[in-house]
Amino acid sequence: MHAKLNSDRKIGVVFSSGFFGFFAHAGFLSALRQAGIHPGAWAGSSSGAIVAAFAASGMDDAAIKDYLFRVKLKDFWDPDPWWRVAAKVIKGFKGFSGYLKGEGFARLMDILPAKTFEECRWPLAIAATNLTLRRETIFTRGNLAKAVCASGAVPMLFRPVEVDGCLYVDGGVTSKAPIMGLLRVTRPDIIIIHYIASRNVEKKENGFLQKIFTPWFIHDTAFDIARFESYGYQKTLAEKMGIEIIEIGTHAPHVGPKSLGGGPFAYEEARLETLKALGKKQ
Repeated sequence: MHAKLNSDRKIGVVFSSGFFGFFAHAGFLSALRQAGIHPGAWAGSSSGAIVAAFAASGMDDAAIKDYLFRVKLKDFWDPDPWWRVAAKVIKGFKGFSGYLKGEGFARLMDILPAKTFEECRWPLAIAATNLTLRRETIFTRGNLAKAVCASGAVPMLFRPVEVDGCLYVDGGVTSKAPIMGLLRVTRPDIIIIHYIASRNVEKKENGFLQKIFTPWFIHDTAFDIARFESYGYQKTLAEKMGIEIIEIGTHAPHVGPKSLGGGPFAYEEARLETLKALGKKQ
C-alpha cells in the first residue's frame, strides 16, 4: 500500500467524526507525513474538521501535537451560570439549545494559520448540519474557524453556531465522513479515510437490553446505524466514479472532555497503527 500511495496518483484525505477524536486524527496525520504521503486536499466532520483544517492550513506536526496536548477542560468549558440553566429547566428547557456557549471553542480555533478557506494551502471541505434549512452543508469558502466550530458543535453539549443567518450543529449528524464533500473541491485518484467507528456499532450483540435507559440507547444506536449506512453509500458512489477508497480504522482509546489526559496516548496509538497499516516501519 505504501508504494502505491507514493506514486504520482492524486490523493485526498477524509477525517470522520468521532467524539473528541482529534487526538487520534492528529496521530494519523503525523503517520501519513512520516510515511512520505502528501495529500492534495482534505475534508472532515466534527473532530475530523478540526484536524482537516490544521492540515489544509499548513500546521506542522510539532505545532499540532504541542497545541492539542496543552488543551484543558477550562479552555472550552463555558456553561451559563447554574441559575440561568435552572431557569431553563423550570421552563421545560424552552429556549435551551446547548450547555456550552462555544466561546471557548472559538478562541481555541484562533490557532489556525489560515483565517479563511481561501487562505488555506490546499483545498478543504468541512461538513456541518444546517438546522435552519434542515440539510447538510459543505463549507468550502469563507471564515474557516467559524466553519470548524459549526462542524464541531455537538448537539446539546454546544449551542448551535450561527453562520449567515443559519444555525449549525455537528457535521457528523448528517455526514460521518464527508466523502462527497471532498469531491466538491477535488477529484482525486485515491481517497484515504481515517475512520473512527461509533461505539454503538462496534459491538454486534443484544447486551444493551440490560443497560439503564435502553430506549435512549436504541435511539442512539439506530442513529449511528443510519450514519454508517450513509457513509457506505458515499463510498460506493466514489468507487463507481473510479476512485480508490482506502479506509484506515485505528483503535485508539476514546477520549472525552473529562479524560483529556488520555489524548497523548490516543495520538500515539493512532500514529503507530497507521504506520503499520501503511506498511511503514515504526
